[in-house]
Amino acid sequence: MADAAPPEGPKPEPTPSPPGTPDPPQGLREGLAALRGTRGAAGERLDAERDAVNGLRVSAAQVFGGDNYVFQLGGTAAGPRSYRLTAENLDETREAFAPPDGFDTVVHEVTARAVTVLRGAAGTGKEALARAVLQRAGHRVLHLLEPTTDLALLDDKALIPGVGYILPDLPQRGADLLTAFELHRLDALLRRADCRLVLTAQAAVQITDPRVRPAVTDAPGAPDLSAIVARQLGWRLGAAAAARARRVLARPDVTRLLREQLGGGADAGTAADLGRDLAEAAAAGGDDEIVARVRARKDLHDERAVAHWLHDMADLAEQCLAIGIAVFGGEAYETVATLSRDLEERLQVEESPDNPVRPRGTKLTGTRTARLAAVRAALVDSEVATRHGGARGKVVRFQDPGTARRVLDHVWSEYDEIREALPGWLRDAAARGLPTVGVRAAVGAGTLARHSFETVRARILRPWAADKDAELRDAAAIALGVAARESGHALAAYNLVMAWSADDRSPELRATAARAWRVVFEQDGDEMAWGWLHQLAGTQHVAVIEALCRSLTEYMALDGGRYRSDALDLLDQWAVTGLHDPQRRIFGELAFLYAAADLVGPPPPPPAGRSAPPGAPVWPALLTATAHDPVQRADIAALWRQTVNSALTYGMAHDVLTDWARLVDHDPRGREALAVLLAGVAADRRTRVILRHLADGWVRGTAGRTAPRSGHRLLARLDAGSGTP
Repeated sequence: MADAAPPEGPKPEPTPSPPGTPDPPQGLREGLAALRGTRGAAGERLDAERDAVNGLRVSAAQVFGGDNYVFQLGGTAAGPRSYRLTAENLDETREAFAPPDGFDTVVHEVTARAVTVLRGAAGTGKEALARAVLQRAGHRVLHLLEPTTDLALLDDKALIPGVGYILPDLPQRGADLLTAFELHRLDALLRRADCRLVLTAQAAVQITDPRVRPAVTDAPGAPDLSAIVARQLGWRLGAAAAARARRVLARPDVTRLLREQLGGGADAGTAADLGRDLAEAAAAGGDDEIVARVRARKDLHDERAVAHWLHDMADLAEQCLAIGIAVFGGEAYETVATLSRDLEERLQVEESPDNPVRPRGTKLTGTRTARLAAVRAALVDSEVATRHGGARGKVVRFQDPGTARRVLDHVWSEYDEIREALPGWLRDAAARGLPTVGVRAAVGAGTLARHSFETVRARILRPWAADKDAELRDAAAIALGVAARESGHALAAYNLVMAWSADDRSPELRATAARAWRVVFEQDGDEMAWGWLHQLAGTQHVAVIEALCRSLTEYMALDGGRYRSDALDLLDQWAVTGLHDPQRRIFGELAFLYAAADLVGPPPPPPAGRSAPPGAPVWPALLTATAHDPVQRADIAALWRQTVNSALTYGMAHDVLTDWARLVDHDPRGREALAVLLAGVAADRRTRVILRHLADGWVRGTAGRTAPRSGHRLLARLDAGSGTP
């Protein structure tokens, strides 16, 4: 291709601040200059937190939402709450659901309506049936409503177009309130939004209004339970292991196990759990070990069994390894073993001639394999991606996922020495460990609040929240969020966040409050929470500004970017519109650049008929957003125009744009998307000159940071837009 035109004259100076705008204090200016998002950090934190909460979650009846984030619908605290089912939930429904006899009839009836009451006996898998039916009806996104939802609060603002909604376990009182008028109102409301609602109810629930009864579908009985086991086993092992799945099910010892476990009143949930247990046992060892592993896991399903198991362990090292896996399961074995040894040292009696650490000449014992077998744990593939892409390889987990919570509950409740040592152990792990280790320490701390919120507040939450270490403050916010989602502590956690956010004497507490943003959003709804963030954004404390930047970045990353548009709109109001004071304008610029540097992900799918490039290219997530959403593209372009010209943030903006250019330099679609975006940013001569200088630097390799292909593509776009030959 021909060389692009040279830059248009000397590089302009940054735009000066408007007259009368006070300069930030020198300390603040220096602190802001060092503020920078880390590529992939927000996604890594959220993935690790979801994984850790999933590992320590209590039953669905105790915590609504499980490992999902719950958001208020409709923007008010009185609105109904729901959570979006994850991609894994949906994939399990598509691949592992065993349809009962009469499934097609249920699909036909539900598809013909906007509202259906799906009524059936306990244990027949009504919620799984509802998910499968809504998927067959064409809903690609499903939301589970809180069981106590008042349907009268559902309105146009509360619905997301195209979503299938499930309200589980409709009680008799709720059925009594479902009148013909309410049914017709819901029908019209849902049809306008192209949504459907399925309410599941026990067979004993009676519909009192005869005009509502045509909306009732009686669920067929559960399918053959062995079919559920087979579908779960096949899905979890994967298509490539289909032959092994069939071989496992044909083994005489597995056949005997199925007869034992699926007889005597077993239900669909029991069968699904057994399929999961078989799959995880098969993944952990050979076929001959599967039944023994499943039986060992079943042995620990009882709290008293866990108590005896911990008490009878060979030594303190084994007990500490079990506690380490309970908190940090999901990390590499080496990491968990090191943390477990640290806990052992804290609990160990002092060294003396009678109690030497290790007498001379003692042989080495306790191989990894033997230690994991002793605590009924195994190495499995990680489900958490690293910020640099790819998974973490093999990590350690209990063979039975429920063991982690039972171990942590038991040692906190029953062992005084461990209760004294745990806060300090978790603190050091949160402050000095890997980022994902800190997240797991925080989730473990928040889980302990089930036993005594005040104890955890005084010994863990408050000291961490007031610390100078930003990572420890992050851990306090995560722990508080986990505590808020535990039964009975949401209001206490919310009040604590509000008190910290109003404490002008402690920037650290205000920063922790800013990081606990989800507690406020879940309690107050979007609109009031945005007002709360707006107040905090007026600060001049770097710790609070960085905390807000991290929180807004997480908000953009959450749930596949579903809330990104709202966050960009708020940043645009602060940074671009000129409606707010200079401090909030500066903060809006910084928060945008922080997110732009941090958020990365896969590129948009290739056009029809074209294959994806080899490998796994990664794009800046905000660049991906511009490829399919013109509203977000306009907001992102306006924010880039503001920041590349800004007197305070232009240097950071140029650095982040250079990182974008380097990230997509080897991807033709990425280079083109970046050039198209920046050509739109160059709406005036000054910005065009700045971008030409940047592109020229990418081509020439200024400061060793080259992106020649991106630079040439941008220069060509700018030439085409300006009429330069």
